Amino acid sequence: MNQELFAGRYRLDGLVGSGGMANVYKAYDEKAHMTVAIKMLKDEHKEDMEFLRRFEREASAVISLSHPNIVQSYDAGTDENGVSYIVLEYVEGMTLKEYIKVRGCIPPRETVSIAGQVLDALNHAHENGIIHRDVKPQNVMISGNSVKLTDFGIARDASSTTRTFAGTNVIGSVHYISPEQARGDDVTAESDIYSCAVMVYEMLTGTVPFGGDNTVAIALKHLQEEMIPPVEINAKIPQSMSDVVMKGAAKDAADRYHSAEDMKNDLVRALKEPRGRFAKLSVKKKPVEKKHNSKGIILASVIIVGAALIITGVALISSMLNGRGKGEEFLIPSLEGKPLEEARSLAELRGFTLAVSDYVISTEFPAGQVTKQNPMNGARGKEGDTITVEVSSGSGYAIVPNMVGSTITEASLMLAEENLNMGSVGYDPTSELPDGQIVRQVPEADSRVSEFEYVDVWISGSETPQIEMPSVVGKDTVTALKMLQESKISRVWVHVVTPEEGMVDEIVQQQSPAANMSVGEGSVAEIWTTRSYLGSGFADIAVNLDVEAEESTVVVTALMDDIGELVIYQGKVKNGTQQPVAFTANIRSSGARECIVYVDGVEVKRMEINFTQR
Repeated sequence: MNQELFAGRYRLDGLVGSGGMANVYKAYDEKAHMTVAIKMLKDEHKEDMEFLRRFEREASAVISLSHPNIVQSYDAGTDENGVSYIVLEYVEGMTLKEYIKVRGCIPPRETVSIAGQVLDALNHAHENGIIHRDVKPQNVMISGNSVKLTDFGIARDASSTTRTFAGTNVIGSVHYISPEQARGDDVTAESDIYSCAVMVYEMLTGTVPFGGDNTVAIALKHLQEEMIPPVEINAKIPQSMSDVVMKGAAKDAADRYHSAEDMKNDLVRALKEPRGRFAKLSVKKKPVEKKHNSKGIILASVIIVGAALIITGVALISSMLNGRGKGEEFLIPSLEGKPLEEARSLAELRGFTLAVSDYVISTEFPAGQVTKQNPMNGARGKEGDTITVEVSSGSGYAIVPNMVGSTITEASLMLAEENLNMGSVGYDPTSELPDGQIVRQVPEADSRVSEFEYVDVWISGSETPQIEMPSVVGKDTVTALKMLQESKISRVWVHVVTPEEGMVDEIVQQQSPAANMSVGEGSVAEIWTTRSYLGSGFADIAVNLDVEAEESTVVVTALMDDIGELVIYQGKVKNGTQQPVAFTANIRSSGARECIVYVDGVEVKRMEINFTQR
């Protein structure tokens, strides 16, 4: 197949993935001159009408959606041999599932960045009447700073009937399945939100909330069991963020977020208000029993009975193998000093259950470790007894970072890493530091303070309105600059990067500050965009600069026709007077351009440079 063009234009480079329904190939589009991914329905499903319908639904869904956080679709059809296919954007990177395996627990700030982009994608799909129905980290691609939602293979129009059982086969991954999907009820946007909340749970804790020996057992847990709040597994998670996850994963869809945008907004808010109670679910006195159709009742009953038989069988076998009789006593294990999840596993291995009674400040035990247990180790207990433990929430103290010279955005992130909050923000118009940089802080750097303490800062310059940075990664350069301009950001440095194989020209690969971060009006935003041909305009440029610091960063830009400034030079210069900086610059076309020289972000010189064709 690799020796000829598929569908008359695609040269296949090899298989890159395979699922139950389709194979995915990396390919080169000979007409568009770019690398793509081609998803082909497997031969064994060519005559299967259900698989054909699912494949057609995916093609219809992805073609109808256009969003930077959704893998783009270019084409769909059937080739001369009857093979159904979809041509998609080729994304170089790893799945979120692979990323979690590499990283373990992902820090809250990074989790919010990733989840926020997935929720943006879901919000766009829901607004266009598409429910994904299989949101899971295996269907999220991480490529640099870009996050893309993939695989709309079982997506449905929100107005259609979306039952999720076919016999005993659950559609959607059982570890992330919503209760209504497991029950066989209609699926709504809230079902995607539940699955996304479970995915966020896994990012924050490194584990899914429910495990089991088989898919039925796991599905039953989604139906019947309450999740352990993620903050009880990872004490470094802000309480408010744990609350957001629990609200997104509420058993009753009516208690969840009703839009992906609302959940994203609360995740961002949780970074700013780690102790906020804005997402706390109220405890219901009596759950309302929902009525289901007879088919759903029968199906659920069959599943529960089957699961009960399995569980009973496993219990009997376990009892026979271990020689454990009812009421037999066992020694309580030592749990003090062990991480909570290790302690929980050890207790369950001995036949006990574990309950957390409280989180306490401890200078002896790091956050997340058991500080006290009852009964004590060495005592005897019966199988099924509960061991109650207290868990360390950390020392209760934090060390204030040095934020002088940082921007307010950088400082906010530094404080969040130390479990501290940004306090009041003042301004100092007399400071010699560049506008927008922090000149003073209280408490001072390296001070020991209580966790979640507020740190006040003073910023060089006068107060300026704050602007929220839009998400422009994945956008074309023109659109990105327009979005930044519409957001009232007046200065943008455009860095050019050489595209790797398969990348499209003029697509933003990275941005600074990150999406959703606040920046002062007049602050510089930076984007990195792909460009294979720099242009025909050249100029030899030389300037002499007085550098007072031991070493300074020098940036030279050429003004573009819009708000952008093309970065034509960036480098380090040592301390000294009249330090020479010389380089050859290359821009798209010849002619005169105004160029700006910056030293450590401060404009020091403007000059008109004539670029000539070579």
